[in-house]
Amino acid sequence: MGAKKLLKLAEKHTFSLGLRDLASTLSYQNMMYGLGKILHVLGNCLCVFGPDATITRNIRRWQNGFGYGAVIRWFDDDIMFPEIMPNGCGMIVVRLDELPEKKELFESIAYVEDNEITLDGIKLKPDLGRGNHFLEFYSPLELSPELEDTMPMDCYYAVLHCSSPEIKDNLYGKIDDGKKVETPLGPISVLEGDEAKEYLRIWKDVESFSKRRREILIKALLENSQTIINKTHQGVCGENEVRLGCYDTNDTSDGNPYFPVTLRWDLPMYILKGKQNLTKESIARLRFEKRAKKLDLFEELEHANILPLGGGYKLDIPYSETEIVRSGNRRYFTLKEPRTAAIGADEKSLQRYGEITFTNPRELPYEYRGKSVIEKSIEYDLGVPMAKFQPLKTLKV
Repeated sequence: MGAKKLLKLAEKHTFSLGLRDLASTLSYQNMMYGLGKILHVLGNCLCVFGPDATITRNIRRWQNGFGYGAVIRWFDDDIMFPEIMPNGCGMIVVRLDELPEKKELFESIAYVEDNEITLDGIKLKPDLGRGNHFLEFYSPLELSPELEDTMPMDCYYAVLHCSSPEIKDNLYGKIDDGKKVETPLGPISVLEGDEAKEYLRIWKDVESFSKRRREILIKALLENSQTIINKTHQGVCGENEVRLGCYDTNDTSDGNPYFPVTLRWDLPMYILKGKQNLTKESIARLRFEKRAKKLDLFEELEHANILPLGGGYKLDIPYSETEIVRSGNRRYFTLKEPRTAAIGADEKSLQRYGEITFTNPRELPYEYRGKSVIEKSIEYDLGVPMAKFQPLKTLKV
């Protein structure tokens, strides 16, 4: 099967709930290459984008052909695709009786950065401001009765978003150990049999480390805090699934079915209760039903169990047309605006903006999306809204 047919096949196997903006479009287009490679190897797989579908600023992952805000699932056990590059990123939500004073908080941050805090004999490298990682504080605005005992209205709450930079290379390094399979869309690294099982074992160690790391760091920063939620949104889910920037609504590993959704520093945080999705009604409304049934993926869609972690990156630039040209193993993305008549010009039409071509979107100017993502999550019945929190302060240090 040639490159064009593989890309078209990847589109058929992809179901997107993403917003119709530039970041979502680029993520979708890039994912066709990674998914196409998987289809070349296996012949069948599924990709579901959540409402926060967006670019990844991880250059290597992007160049491998993968976007962000999606679940990728295949149907063969004992096989792994390490180039998807999950790293155990997640968020922890804790309860506080009092809001810490700035001086006290800055002293705690300095302590964490200046002292040797270890986990499993490994020195931790705090990443409070790296990428979209942060420490934020909130107070409750709205609360479901179901959460009143767990998250009282008269308390404050903090959220730490971080990954595990100390050991992520344990997973990333497995790319070089895989069998290099040549496809019409470029090579892909494949782990099979015992190597795939070893990758899954390493992942379980990484996830455990990441969760405990979040606990240790938040306790060091906020000594009297009490953990409420500790969820992973970037990782391996079983033997045949990877999630990049989205929750698995079946994840109750921290003892509860609740998931934090943070949008921007100036917007509320929401707590949603996970539920099985997509519903039959949502699948029909999104016009996925006919295609999913034809591909025998309808039941898989009903168990996508996807929920966004936040708003995702927004590329706030005026381009609305995209073009991809592949040369060798590199993809060149070109953005261009439709031709519009310039005011006062006699020419039939003029370009108001020049084209921009790039191989990865990391350096493009970006913002974070707003309430549209939470609104779409509720519209598509991905989870049950349980609480809403007022942002008080955000630290990226």
